Amino acid sequence: MTRWRSRSWLLVASLALAGCETAPVRIENAIDPKVYRTCTDPDAQGAWQRAVQALARRDDASALPDLRLCVERCKDFVPAHLAYQDVARRLGGDAQRAMQTFYLGGPENPATVATYLRARLADTSYAQCNALDAILVKDPSFAWAHVSRARVTRRQGRLLQALDMFAQAALYDPEMHEAHLERAQVLTELGRDEEAAVEYRAYLRGVPDDAPAQHAFASLLLYRLGRIDEAIEILTALEKQDPGALPLRMDRAAAEWLAGRPREAVERYLAVLADDPRAARAALNVGMLYYEVLPKDDIQRNVFWPKARAAFRLFLGTSEQPADGHEQFEKTLAVPYRLGVIDAKLGAAPPKDVTIDDLRWPAGA
Repeated sequence: MTRWRSRSWLLVASLALAGCETAPVRIENAIDPKVYRTCTDPDAQGAWQRAVQALARRDDASALPDLRLCVERCKDFVPAHLAYQDVARRLGGDAQRAMQTFYLGGPENPATVATYLRARLADTSYAQCNALDAILVKDPSFAWAHVSRARVTRRQGRLLQALDMFAQAALYDPEMHEAHLERAQVLTELGRDEEAAVEYRAYLRGVPDDAPAQHAFASLLLYRLGRIDEAIEILTALEKQDPGALPLRMDRAAAEWLAGRPREAVERYLAVLADDPRAARAALNVGMLYYEVLPKDDIQRNVFWPKARAAFRLFLGTSEQPADGHEQFEKTLAVPYRLGVIDAKLGAAPPKDVTIDDLRWPAGA
């Protein structure tokens, strides 16, 4: 395949082999990254389109033969190679053995793409790191190796180094959108939320239909940055695409809470409970709104705390195992304590089964 080369010099950061640290290096005649995203063989193009459609249906078995045809015809078409390796690994058995033979069984090919695809199949992170570093010493402009090296580094917990490597991948290949996404995730882990938002925006400009990434970005805006209106705009659009998605509906209710609209938040949480009585966190959040957020004095406690008690009892009555340590703490300690405080104030409630109607906004409040 013809390789187009740039005429200009690029001042970038590449990896030094020994320590995997960054150092400025000038790269002359860097290969155009479009080479690695281009397949001109008509049969392979058709196979790739069929494979993409099968993968969208999560039909790995149907995708496999088309991916094999594509990688045989288009040796430098990296997306097809990655999909073939990943599908074969998921299928296992004969499919995985045939894939490994295809990449590892013949004489060693020194070409960058072939070396990279062997590196992806290395047995350990250490071996993969060494193989990727060797590629980047030979061809520092190969963005795919930068992003793979960043992923290995991230798994090793070396987050600051991973940030630089993801940045290099995006620098060398502007279509390496996943580098922006994963850089956003690492920045979020580090608490660098403003920078993470910039990376999410960059990623979503390139991949605007990635609903999970949109949701992650909305969560960052909502819970970490306090940009509630922008988060609501994203969550509302996502809900229209998938109106039954529980995490979206929970975040949308939380957005109303954080926006200072507790009644709207309660109504949204109750709608979640109406559709899924096992949604324990929705009952807990209603209880917290009635117990802690809404009442400001004893008169208001007399109005809202009976509702809080009902919500907490409904939360404790859910048969689902706690989703995380927070729910476990609430079930075993915090909610029973609050119920004790309510009973001390209002007197013990008569025993009865709690329904969603018991949680509705109190009349006249």
